[in-house]
Amino acid sequence: MGTSGNTLANLELNINGIVASAAWKGADGDRFRADWSSKMRPMLHKASESLRIQAKALLVQADEQEQASQTGSGTSPGQGPTPAQPSTPFTPVVDANGNTVYQSLNFAASGSGFIADVLLNRMAQGGLLSRMPWSVLGAQYGQMPGVGYVRGTQLLNGLSMVGRAAGVLSVVGGVAQFADGYMRGDGYAMADGGITTVLAAGSFVPVVGPFFAGASLAWAGMGFLAKGLGYGSTSEMVVDGAKAVAGAVEDGAQAIADGAKKVWGWLGG
Repeated sequence: MGTSGNTLANLELNINGIVASAAWKGADGDRFRADWSSKMRPMLHKASESLRIQAKALLVQADEQEQASQTGSGTSPGQGPTPAQPSTPFTPVVDANGNTVYQSLNFAASGSGFIADVLLNRMAQGGLLSRMPWSVLGAQYGQMPGVGYVRGTQLLNGLSMVGRAAGVLSVVGGVAQFADGYMRGDGYAMADGGITTVLAAGSFVPVVGPFFAGASLAWAGMGFLAKGLGYGSTSEMVVDGAKAVAGAVEDGAQAIADGAKKVWGWLGG
C-alpha cells in the first residue's frame, strides 16, 4: 500500500508536468487544465495520501499484534514490561444501531405501538373512547359511559404502552450511541444517536407525537437498509446518497451545457 501510494504521487507529478507543458490552445484546453487542477489532481493526491496513511496504520497495528503475541500473559525473559494496551471503546448497554436483535425487537415494538395509537385515536374521534390522563407508560384511553365493552381496547392500550416503552429505550439508546460516537470521534455515529434521540423523544409530545413516531420508524427502517448495504451508520448512507445525487445532477447539468454548446456551434455554422 505504501509503494502504491508513492507510485500514485509520482504519477500525479508527471501528469501535472505534461498538462502544464501541453501545447493545447483554446477553450477545450483551458477547461481540461481547470478540471485537472480543481478535480482530477486533488482526487489523485487524496488517493495517494490515503494509501500511505493506511500503510502506516497497518504497520502500527502489526507491531501491536507482534508485541501482544510475544508478551502473552506476562513479561518474557529479555523483554521489557508489557506495553499498555489501548483503552476499549465505550459500548452502549442499549445499542441503538449495533445490536441487530435489539434493533429488530425495538422496531417491532415501536411499530405495533404506533399502529395501536392510530387506531385508538380513530376510535376516540368516533366517540367510542375517551382520552384519559396517563403517565408515560400508562394506558391513555378509556371507554365512553354507556358504550359497553369495546373488544380489543385492552390489547390496543397494551400495544400502545409497549410502543412507548420502546420509545424510552430508543431515547436511552440514542444518547448512548451519541456518547459512543463522541468518544470514538465518529461523527456519523453521533449524528445517528442524536437523530434517534430527537425522534424518539418527540413521539411523546402531544399533537405532533404521531408524526415523530412515524419518522422514528422510517429512520429505524433506514438503519436496516444501511446495514444491508454495508454501511456502518445510517447517516453515512444518507450522506453518500446525497453526494451521489449531487454528482449525478452536476454531470447531467454539464452534459446539457456541453450539448447546448454543440448545438449553438452547429447553428452558428
